[in-house]
Amino acid sequence: MRKRSVLFIGLLFFVLVLGLAKAEAKIYPPCKRCHKYKDTKKVVHPAITQLGCPSCHTQAHERNAKYPKFLFAEVPELCFGCHDKSMFTKDVKHPPVAEGQCLSCHDPHSADNEKLLLFPRPELCFNCHGDSMFKDEVVHPPVEAGLCNDCHDPHSSKYRKLLYDNPPGLCFRCHDKESFISEKKKKHHSPVKRGLCLKCHNPHARPVEKLLYAEVPDLCFRCHLKEDFTGKNYHPPVKAGQCLNCHDPHQADAKKLTIYKVPQLCFNCHGDEEFTRKNPHPPVAAGMCTVCHNVHVSSKDVLMDMSINEKCLQCHPRIAKSPHPIAFFTGRGHPLEGRKEPRSRNGKLSCASCHTPHSSDYPRLFKYPANKPYELCKHCHKFAKK
Repeated sequence: MRKRSVLFIGLLFFVLVLGLAKAEAKIYPPCKRCHKYKDTKKVVHPAITQLGCPSCHTQAHERNAKYPKFLFAEVPELCFGCHDKSMFTKDVKHPPVAEGQCLSCHDPHSADNEKLLLFPRPELCFNCHGDSMFKDEVVHPPVEAGLCNDCHDPHSSKYRKLLYDNPPGLCFRCHDKESFISEKKKKHHSPVKRGLCLKCHNPHARPVEKLLYAEVPDLCFRCHLKEDFTGKNYHPPVKAGQCLNCHDPHQADAKKLTIYKVPQLCFNCHGDEEFTRKNPHPPVAAGMCTVCHNVHVSSKDVLMDMSINEKCLQCHPRIAKSPHPIAFFTGRGHPLEGRKEPRSRNGKLSCASCHTPHSSDYPRLFKYPANKPYELCKHCHKFAKK
């Protein structure tokens, strides 16, 4: 009886040892004997280094294995055994992710690139997206550096185009917000205020500086009617398409996004000597340049919105109702227009033939040295000496 008990215990011990040996062989099989090159590259999947091959291949070499490669599940469910599924299931999914094609980008064992990628970025991205839209004369610095993932999540996102945030929030990760939409500034360009950075700028590459979709002023004409800037007489910067000489495209403290307030803006080109003499015209002294001049184009001379005399008579209507400057023996006074005046810019007689519209060192804005009206006559009319 005792002998039988000893034999039974010995047999039981043998079975237990054999079972444990088989279990240990199953958990830690000598995979590298056959699969020698699965973990030889720079980056090795932690599942191999920390958990071992059976962490994924749970039915190694079993004839009745449920899934290919003896895995415990199919991709991507296999991957979700370790990786947080929520990272891959947000509203906007990268098409390969949505189709469960993890292995189209990642090697499951080892690779020479970070994140076990099959190719380094951006070459990996170019396998599907091509590279033509990312190469041009001007390239966005993160694109040029191949930092696709600085803006795009490669798996899924709650924002369109797999962005980490919507513009302008995304843009302000690199660009200083204060330079584009500061609360300290009074005026903001409408598309900037609405965060529509991509209405003017391409985020990848363009042949135009600042990644603009078109050169200025053609870019501006996408929103602003070109007809409003077309006419007989052009303001020189308008004719040259130099919108940004006067306007900031993002924000400013002055109306119409001008880089300075009028008249300081005008003095950048015109200087202030003609406007700051002893006796200034009141609208000039008040900086009201645009009361008389259209800043872009006009059908009238000197960018007036009407003829010189019509403009003057808006504020000085009595001049047209009585002889000016004095009544001669005819009682009609001096003609105000309709005559040639060779000393004027346009060769036509007008109020500006005798008065300067900006400022003068003489009374009544006289154009020539004079203290009284009749002293102006000699500057145009030649009188015979006795």
